[in-house]
This record gives sequence, C-alpha cells and structure tokens, in this order.
Amino acid sequence: MGYNNADRDAIRRQNRKIIRSSTWVSLLGVGLFLISGVLIYKLMPSPFEQQIEAMSSHTEPNLSIAMVQKDAAGAWQPLDHPPQSGEQIGFRVTTDQPIHVSLVNEANHTRPHALFEGIRIPPGEGRIINFNNADYRYTVRPQDEHVQFCLVAATDATALTTKLIAMQQLKHLDGLPDQHCAHW
Repeated sequence: MGYNNADRDAIRRQNRKIIRSSTWVSLLGVGLFLISGVLIYKLMPSPFEQQIEAMSSHTEPNLSIAMVQKDAAGAWQPLDHPPQSGEQIGFRVTTDQPIHVSLVNEANHTRPHALFEGIRIPPGEGRIINFNNADYRYTVRPQDEHVQFCLVAATDATALTTKLIAMQQLKHLDGLPDQHCAHW
C-alpha cells in the first residue's frame, strides 16, 4: 500500500487545515481565558477591601459625642456649665470606623430637626465636627433652656438618608443611644 505523491500532498494539506483551525481555536480559547481573568481581577475587591467591608457591615460603629467650648486661648475644652444665650459650643466626636453623620437637635422638647446632613467623619478620638471646612459651632439662643443634640450615624450616605427619613416620624430623640447624644 503505497501512497503516491498526489495522495501525500492531499494528506499534508488536510493536516495543515486541521493544524490551522485548531491553532485558531486554541488562540481564541487562550484569549477568552485571559480576558475573563482580567475582568475577574478588575471586578473583585481586594482582600483588604473585603476585610474592611466585612468589618463595617457586621458591626455598628462605636460612637460618642461631647459638647465643647473654646477657652480664652482658643483651645477646645469640655463644656462644664449650661451655656448662656450667645455662647458658641462645638462637638467632639469619637468613632472607631468611618461614618456618615447628621447632627440633630431638639430644643425645649420640640420636634427634632437636622442642623446639617451628611458629613463624613473618619475614625479617631476627639475629632471636632467640621462642616464646610470650618469647625461647626452652635450659637445658643435666648429660648434654649433645654437642648439635646444627637448624632444620627450610618456607614454610608444612603443608609444615613434612610435613617433621617425615618426620624421625621419621631416626636423626640429619646430612642437614640445615650452615647450618641449630649444635652444641657
């Protein structure tokens, strides 16, 4: 059974077609594999981001607020007396994770209202609330006999908005945790 030259040429041509088509299929498969790998890499958060997200989504932030006032030297000191009309007070916040907050007050047992909405506070101890690139100060009004200030906090701006909408139904700030509130 001998092959003649014409048969050998036909077999070689057939083998080349098979090799060419299998090469293209292989290259296409490798390309799709690489593209899917790049997409997975780009779309997946890093392990550090996953760890931070897991910690912040499962735990409520530890948060506390204290009223402070500037002394004669311009340093913030804890408020040690009920402030008088015209005095300005600030707020020192301590938190263990980044949070979005709104400062809400209730003067003389009236309905609560937001003094400002949606600022982000990084984690740390004793940070003075900063709003519009300046330390936030509340000026005490003559009718302010009893005022309660509370922070409404959430881990992101959307959740904060949801909490603020829910707070519109409240008549008083009694339901918020004590460490989130300060009053005189």
